[in-house]
Amino acid sequence: MLSREFETLSAENAVLGIDLARNQHPDLILLDIMLPILSGHDACGLLKDDEKTRNIPIVFISAKNTTSDIAKGLAKGADDYIGKPFDIKELIARVHVRLKKQGSSSSQPLQIGELKIHATEREVSFSGKKIKLTNTEFDILRFLAMSAGKIVSRADIQREVWRSEDRHNANDRTIDVHIRALRRKIPEMTKHIISIYGVGYKYEE
Repeated sequence: MLSREFETLSAENAVLGIDLARNQHPDLILLDIMLPILSGHDACGLLKDDEKTRNIPIVFISAKNTTSDIAKGLAKGADDYIGKPFDIKELIARVHVRLKKQGSSSSQPLQIGELKIHATEREVSFSGKKIKLTNTEFDILRFLAMSAGKIVSRADIQREVWRSEDRHNANDRTIDVHIRALRRKIPEMTKHIISIYGVGYKYEE
């Protein structure tokens, strides 16, 4: 289905997939979790630790789609998570969004207090210390910071980060997992990213 619109490469297991990614450097990796020889989780970790492949967006596609499964997948460095079964139109839309995100840039850094975001380099620092974030974590934090002082719903975040008008429970859970990851990686975010019960989040300076 994807090959009708994109140039695609495929591998029958994660070991071959990692080798393919290192040599061909694709724009996006779709990765299953339950794979022979090496699991998708381990493959994602290896890809994110490799200088050649760490900036390639990774989207997990798996039948393991509970909140804990999503959290584990995103903790490995994946940028998105799609549960099986899925609609092919949604998958294609997510692929388009992720590829568009990779190509977008802005020359002016955004600074709010100790937080500084460089969109062009896709770098984040807090109190002068660089913070390593996944692409999706970066996009969520940037959107919250750009909307500082305003309440943004999960639907707002979804539309900005995933560019999808259709809301799915898995996406809502995914957003919450990403927020928890941001707070873990930047402990100060606990007081800056405020949860608004039943609505969404607000970034407070």
